[in-house]
Amino acid sequence: MFSFPADSYQRQLIVAALDDFTPNAVFPDFFGGQYGANPGVWKQAVMDFLCINLRCGLIEATHRPELSQRRDVRALEVLLTQGDIENGLPTDIVWDALYFNGTEKLNALLEGIGMRTWDAVARGPDSRLISELTNLYANSANS
Repeated sequence: MFSFPADSYQRQLIVAALDDFTPNAVFPDFFGGQYGANPGVWKQAVMDFLCINLRCGLIEATHRPELSQRRDVRALEVLLTQGDIENGLPTDIVWDALYFNGTEKLNALLEGIGMRTWDAVARGPDSRLISELTNLYANSANS
């Protein structure tokens, strides 16, 4: 089973449904964010978040439809670890320039439980949402 920090995932998914975001904007308080004491742990947590949610169809790469249409997690991992070699962009630029947004699937999920609002960002973990995410993540691991 995929273990994840429920509060951080919930908060970031709500933000994704309301606005676009870059990898560097994900989990700013998780292990101190990109400038914290352990940026390697933070970076891996961000990559895990992006990959599982792309695979489940909850987020999409805003300007990279080829990633989203195929839910191409491997290509995303390459971009985040090696940069965009084809376009000559190093990883630090990719982390600032690669945008994601929530999908209609995410919007419907959050609207169904009344959490697609900026006010919901400050709420603690919602058991209905976390249960749904747990099921989605478990099913994506089996496919």
